Amino acid sequence: MKIVRFNDALRIAALAATDARLPPQWPVGLVRDVYGRLRFAVNVERADYPNPARLQLESRTADLGAFATSNQVLFRDDFSDPDALFAHADWHQTLVIDSAKTEGGLATEISVRLLDRQVTGQDWLRTETSESVETHPPRIVFYGLKGGVGRSTALAMLAYRLARDGKRVLLIDFDLESPGLSGLLLPEERVPSFGLVDWFVEDAVGQGESVLCDLVADSPLAAQSTGAIRVAAAMGSGETAYLSKLARVYADVPSPGGVQRFAQRMLRVVEALESQEQPDIVLIDSRAGLHDVAAVSIAGLATVALLFATNSPQHWLGYRQLFAHWQHRPEVLRHIRSRLAIVQALFPESDQAARAARFMQQSYDLFADCLYDQIEPGEGTPVDAFTFDMDDQAAPHFPWRVRWSARLQEFDPLLRVEDGGADNTDIELAFGPFFHEVISAVSGG
Repeated sequence: MKIVRFNDALRIAALAATDARLPPQWPVGLVRDVYGRLRFAVNVERADYPNPARLQLESRTADLGAFATSNQVLFRDDFSDPDALFAHADWHQTLVIDSAKTEGGLATEISVRLLDRQVTGQDWLRTETSESVETHPPRIVFYGLKGGVGRSTALAMLAYRLARDGKRVLLIDFDLESPGLSGLLLPEERVPSFGLVDWFVEDAVGQGESVLCDLVADSPLAAQSTGAIRVAAAMGSGETAYLSKLARVYADVPSPGGVQRFAQRMLRVVEALESQEQPDIVLIDSRAGLHDVAAVSIAGLATVALLFATNSPQHWLGYRQLFAHWQHRPEVLRHIRSRLAIVQALFPESDQAARAARFMQQSYDLFADCLYDQIEPGEGTPVDAFTFDMDDQAAPHFPWRVRWSARLQEFDPLLRVEDGGADNTDIELAFGPFFHEVISAVSGG
């Protein structure tokens, strides 16, 4: 007996669900559970669906192997509340690659509605849900697949530049597993009493509001500026139970309006901090890697999401996997792709032209393959097509560069220049072009 693998099962089910012999007035969706097992879902009463069509779907059970179920076809009357399934917000039109090749050698795509039940990762497909989407301040998310690329330093330096320009800046440290933004921007005596983990555990028992005022502190980095830098740290001062709190952060929480997921709670605390602090701009330090915190930050919060990378195979492979995840969900892809910007981190001091060209080619190939609209040869480019030439400086793939600087290694932004800290000249040489791109992006200039 042939073993059916995870990817094969989805393709087989998608082919069955889109079979032309099925009644077109009742499109068949796919429900995939946390183990990868698949069911067909038809939004109609069982008695109203033709019996031959039901038998046709049920006959595909054997083709799905271990990814089949005992209850292969779901109808409305299988549920006391059918809309809990059929009207679920996580249904997405999904493109599934068929193994069959066309004459041109390209695989065809099958478009099917998919409700994908996942233990984690669901939030990569959940876009902005805030009612204040048009009124909240710009939110810049700093994200990287791996640490060690200078993401937090770049965030701190952008905050410094914005404060010098007279802006009130709110920094939010959502890198909960590796909290460090407060150590970079706040002396020990200025760390607030509570951190974001405190808000999550207190909010779970209805006391989130009670810690908000003691969740944010002024950074002395802005002391000589006309603006302000306010830091919402992951961890409060004198913390002794951080791991115990962290273990409870991601839990769903019951509420009078229904269960609140972590994504909803993360959005609520951002909005609460914005309401309290009234910032001109919000900078969010996201957790590295393919984690739900990063998913909410990029897909649900960001005005602009900065994707930090170096020209390494690990970065390109990781971003390709993430982009491919969006690529197969077109409506999600269209919402997210315009807010992305790639950042070439640690841009070297030597061989710059060749290194810049190699990075540019890798970045363009990634975006063109996964995120840009595909235009068939010989066809004109539609006016609203999301596609760019490689040298288009307005394109998401065109890198914003942060230069590597020996002066900024083991950098302490709170260290005074006379004590060995970096001065404005050092900062502008390393970050000046990056500052310009970010400020232009959020100001529309």
